[in-house]
Amino acid sequence: KGVQAMTDILAANPKLDAFGIMGGWPLFGAPQPYRDLFKPMADKIAKNEFVIGAADTIGDEVAIAREGLVTALVGQRPFEMGYKAPSVMLDLIQGKKVDDPVFTGLDECTKDTVDTCIQK
Repeated sequence: KGVQAMTDILAANPKLDAFGIMGGWPLFGAPQPYRDLFKPMADKIAKNEFVIGAADTIGDEVAIAREGLVTALVGQRPFEMGYKAPSVMLDLIQGKKVDDPVFTGLDECTKDTVDTCIQK
């Protein structure tokens, strides 16, 4: 449905020059239809004449970034979230002050950084 929505939006707005995707559903939920939709626009994406930013760095999203069919990905770090959560919870239970928010970092991926952008 995400790719269909993007297709409909592009058809209704031919001068559109950017998409901000809050969640990577069109990329990892339907990677091939996404590729089919944006492959003809690869040159515009490469020249930043059409910009696509998407949340998450999972599944096929990183491969799609490598192919140059998304301008930038910003992903959360679920491992760090899970790693830090118990100690934060214990601190809260013990009445200790904790940072608000608790920052766990972000992975920022572009075509140029795709091989090194994901922090393990």
